[in-house]
Amino acid sequence: MKIIFDSGSTSTAFAIVSPDTGPSFHALPHGHNAVTSPDGSLSEMLSMCGELSLIAGKTSRVDYYGAGCATPTVCSRIRTELLSVFPTASICVESDMAGAARALCGGERGIACILGTGSNSCLWDGGKIVDNVSPLGYILGDEGSGAVMGRLFLGLLLKGRFPDAVTRRFAERYDGISTHEIINRVYREERPNAFLASFAPFILDEAGRTDEVRQFVTGEFRRFLKYNVEGYDDARELPVSFLGSVAWHFRDFLSEALYAEGLHAGRFLRDPLPALANR
Repeated sequence: MKIIFDSGSTSTAFAIVSPDTGPSFHALPHGHNAVTSPDGSLSEMLSMCGELSLIAGKTSRVDYYGAGCATPTVCSRIRTELLSVFPTASICVESDMAGAARALCGGERGIACILGTGSNSCLWDGGKIVDNVSPLGYILGDEGSGAVMGRLFLGLLLKGRFPDAVTRRFAERYDGISTHEIINRVYREERPNAFLASFAPFILDEAGRTDEVRQFVTGEFRRFLKYNVEGYDDARELPVSFLGSVAWHFRDFLSEALYAEGLHAGRFLRDPLPALANR
């Protein structure tokens, strides 16, 4: 029996692949980032899942694709945590970017991108990542991500840069949330990136009805493409594929941005697990 994990900063999902029943898909209540999450938090989260506990001793292989798993040291630490839960399994730990690229491109060469709470991209040669522009996180980078779109959108909204109708609908949807509350959530509470990304559904709705927000969204996606995609070798010849909740829900606007930048759209997937489980 094989288990495949897809773990991001906001959510963790897994597929159980059995030769007898085929793959089944499940979700855990929390995400995990190998860099920012406390040591031991992954093994604790997995141990608390009753479904995983039932099959831990029967699992022969674990493939873990996780946010923050970008260096050998970090991957080794995560592998140790996984071994404490699945002691008899062969364990492979790779970045969530590698999982995305394998799901999106398979054995073909291409450019793979993640747009969710954060963002990332890579050049994939059909079997491994051969180039990667560091995303740098939602303060220094992460262009096109839910967190950065939320951060920039809130800044413009609170400074009165969108039409009054947008501000009114925002207040109605979020029950009159105040500037003070927003600032407190961003600067004083935990997981501000997830809080900022939580405004993505409102931004999506407004992009479909307000020209100024549509321009903001496509402009932010063009910024992602300029800084994270166009520097790769053969970027204008290769398909550019996307994975993640933001990529999936904003795919029409992403397609506009790709066309404007002269790039070729590849696949759009919300979830890598079905593709990974069937490879």
